[in-house]
Amino acid sequence: MNKTNLEKRIYNAQCYGNIEPIEYMVPYPNLHALVEGQNVKYKDHLLYHDLSMTNEDFFIRVQKTAHWLKASGVRPKDRVMMAGLPFPTAEIIAFGIWTMGATLVLTAQNDLKTARTACQPIFIVQPELDLEKEIDVFDEQFIPAFKPNLHEEAAIYWKDGKAIRLSHYNLLVNANGIQKILDLFEQDTFLIQLKAESTAWVVLQAILPLYTGAGITSKNPKITISLPTQFDSADYIVDFDWTELKTTTPLHLYIKPENTAVLAIGSSPVHMTAIEKDNQHLKISGHSVMMGYLNDKNNQKIFIKGKMNI
Repeated sequence: MNKTNLEKRIYNAQCYGNIEPIEYMVPYPNLHALVEGQNVKYKDHLLYHDLSMTNEDFFIRVQKTAHWLKASGVRPKDRVMMAGLPFPTAEIIAFGIWTMGATLVLTAQNDLKTARTACQPIFIVQPELDLEKEIDVFDEQFIPAFKPNLHEEAAIYWKDGKAIRLSHYNLLVNANGIQKILDLFEQDTFLIQLKAESTAWVVLQAILPLYTGAGITSKNPKITISLPTQFDSADYIVDFDWTELKTTTPLHLYIKPENTAVLAIGSSPVHMTAIEKDNQHLKISGHSVMMGYLNDKNNQKIFIKGKMNI
């Protein structure tokens, strides 16, 4: 299949120098394989310490959720939207969607109406859902009929009138870059409490504990990741509202959804990402660069000369 000119421009922006996305390996073929793999390796390991929820407990809920979604009429490659769901329901639903081979559509609760019109989800998970009750009747094992590859769509994030498309690879490689900086491994723990309404939540809260093996806890965590005024003595600040990249204490995780989630830690770009700056724009290239906006008119404006101009 020949790529269109625009597809080539997006792909060129997703290259890190001469390294194409396919040349840098992440250890999972998709996000379902991530939760499945952790269950094989560390099923008794605590994922959410405060809830005494192990990887196996989480995985069983994910499998049942995939059955529930299928019974609700969701098929592979469909788009499933959620907003306003609490922890850990949101995390379980997200991995249930990916286990189905479907796409997660994410937005803030007050944006639901516009997001629904723009993204056309086939199914909407209601905020008042009692997940445990809904999935109780379903089998603990789910055999996916479709397994997406790394470069297929995993999530759409709707904000400020734009729908950002992210692949399984985008989300995994951004988490990979965060792990390199935070140095988190399976014997570690960390604290994070984000609402399920941003790509930062997807990468830092839904994916990172499974990717690193480090459990989430509020009791003596190794690392605390905080919103600007959320926790005392944070090790890292999640910063959505910034104008320039600075090296501060504590370091800021600068969020740019067009670059999946984290663009830079302090003034250093996340792994496999390059940033140039001119008077008007940040010119970003690398493996976390999004698949593009849903609207190609928006893509035409920002993908220029092998870079994403934001």
